[in-house]
Amino acid sequence: MDTSIEDLVEVLQISRSSLYDTFGDKRTLFLESLRLYSAGVIERITITLNNASSPIAGIQAVLKDLAEGVGTESGAMGCFMVNSVAELAPYDPDVMAIAVAYSESLLRLLTDALTQGVAEGIVTNHQTPGELAAFVFNTMQGLRILIKSGATREQVTAIGTMTVNLLR
Repeated sequence: MDTSIEDLVEVLQISRSSLYDTFGDKRTLFLESLRLYSAGVIERITITLNNASSPIAGIQAVLKDLAEGVGTESGAMGCFMVNSVAELAPYDPDVMAIAVAYSESLLRLLTDALTQGVAEGIVTNHQTPGELAAFVFNTMQGLRILIKSGATREQVTAIGTMTVNLLR
């Protein structure tokens, strides 16, 4: 949390008093930002999975969306949630609580999609949908770190393709 109040006031184009009146302090603003970011990611993944022609196509689209971050400024900065968890969750119960809720929501979305895929016969039944969801979630988080650390689009795409193939 190296961003100063002056940085925030300047970027947000609000007065210092407005910032404090709305959020109270910088930490509260950070936690609210993390909650909002989490909700946005969950909403985008929900839409992607719901609009896909099949559960496999939905997961493939989610992984493809991650690959789109390669070579971009946002990709280089990394995922706000992953960065926050890596840096703060072990020491901050509020960040940990937000991270747990985020993980549980994404795992539930992925488990539901994979359960549907098993029922349709397009997803393997060698593992439970919950186990497969944990595998996909781990892949997503790992890809976010790889993208931040300079992975190529080809590397990220290959991992996404391998993940989808292992689900079949």
